[in-house]
Amino acid sequence: MKEIIILITMFFADPMYNGQDAITINSHNGIPLIFSDMDTCEKWVWNDLDGLKAYAKKVYPKAAAVKEIICVDKNLREGQEI
Repeated sequence: MKEIIILITMFFADPMYNGQDAITINSHNGIPLIFSDMDTCEKWVWNDLDGLKAYAKKVYPKAAAVKEIICVDKNLREGQEI
């Protein structure tokens, strides 16, 4: 069974920035936030888009903007294809 989570990547205006630029959303109000399919995850993102953006800006206050919010397989490794 797939475990789908929300991944938010941030945009930094400073071209020399080389720190972390992403956050995974694993819970909401202390409740695990893991989805079994992409559709359910995407609906959650659309319903809480402003809240997700606000949270990401709190985590990365120096970021210029939210670059991307996507749903991904929790077990997918960098470079692996879906």
